[in-house]
Amino acid sequence: MKQSIFILLCGMMLACGGSDGGKNGDQVRLNYSIDTVMVHPGQEILYVNSSLYQAQLSKDKKHLYNFNHTEFAIEKINLDDLAFEEKIMLSKEGPDGVGQYFYGFLLKDENSLLVRCYNQDNIVDFNGKKKSQIDFKKLGDETEKLSDTESLISAVLVPEQTDVYYGLISSWEEGNTEVAKIHVEEDKIQRFDIPIFEKAKKFEIEIADGGRFTMAKYIINAGDKLIVGVEGTNEMYVLDKDTGAARHHEYTSELTAIEKTGNYPSQVGGIEEFSGIYRRILEEVGFLPPVWDEVNEMYYRFSFIMEFDDNAEKPEGSPFQQPSGAKVFLTVYDKDLNMLAESAIPQMKNRPPFHFAKEGKLWVFENIEDEMGFVQFGFDL
Repeated sequence: MKQSIFILLCGMMLACGGSDGGKNGDQVRLNYSIDTVMVHPGQEILYVNSSLYQAQLSKDKKHLYNFNHTEFAIEKINLDDLAFEEKIMLSKEGPDGVGQYFYGFLLKDENSLLVRCYNQDNIVDFNGKKKSQIDFKKLGDETEKLSDTESLISAVLVPEQTDVYYGLISSWEEGNTEVAKIHVEEDKIQRFDIPIFEKAKKFEIEIADGGRFTMAKYIINAGDKLIVGVEGTNEMYVLDKDTGAARHHEYTSELTAIEKTGNYPSQVGGIEEFSGIYRRILEEVGFLPPVWDEVNEMYYRFSFIMEFDDNAEKPEGSPFQQPSGAKVFLTVYDKDLNMLAESAIPQMKNRPPFHFAKEGKLWVFENIEDEMGFVQFGFDL
């Protein structure tokens, strides 16, 4: 299916000024076309229940690897042929066991994966055979290593350093976050303070009957850059991979606010009280990590504002009202992360799911009658 959108092109606008996402929030400023493609599953039923939340792309973007929670396996999808290729079966127990509680994986190299489960990180080959195990908690000297209250909540690899991991170390007790550079073979951890994580504390809420709300944080390797950010603000930091020095990027916008207000109580009495505040948080703009388009040498980043229907009932057994939809926006940056243009994307009605750039187009996952599809945006920039 193809739908061409012809709308007044406002050019490569460098946005200025601020906005609360009001009168300008529906402006479409990019000329783009939309295609929809489907993945041929063969005899398989592909796992689309979680919107490819735990999916990874190969370095050449030829293959997509999608974790199937139902079968505890990883589906390999050929994106050039738009077809299922094979399934990598994982074991929870036994000699090749990777653990019971899966929460992520990385493509380590052409022959192996890092599979992350609770308190267990394993290197496995593409047949699901365990090759080695990493205990990130035991790495580093006494001044570097993770404490009992700290976790490596995310990890990324850069192609030129296959035995060095970058990630975010988070303390659930203190609420602190740091960037870490982990040298596995050298048994060494370097920690870097990034100002954005101190700022992120204004978005945190202690819930008296248990738990803490924190804004989503990310570290990604996109293009040749290691980028760190927080969902609550459009600011980004680019890290020097050797020294950890951080270069700050901040932006203004004509279509949305530049960040969430953070005007929330630092503590609430319980989940019922928190549910109303959580709706307010979602009704303010959020920013996803950028993705790199190597063909056009540009970065794309979605932002969104969730919408609610006051007449809708809450799901049974849940204190949280479900969003009825979202306003979605796209910002385009050059290879140095200078902002070029921003636009509303009215065809998108929900928080953007898994997406990436390939062959000069932006691919966005779409669940089409429980089948795996992608909406492809091609931009006339």
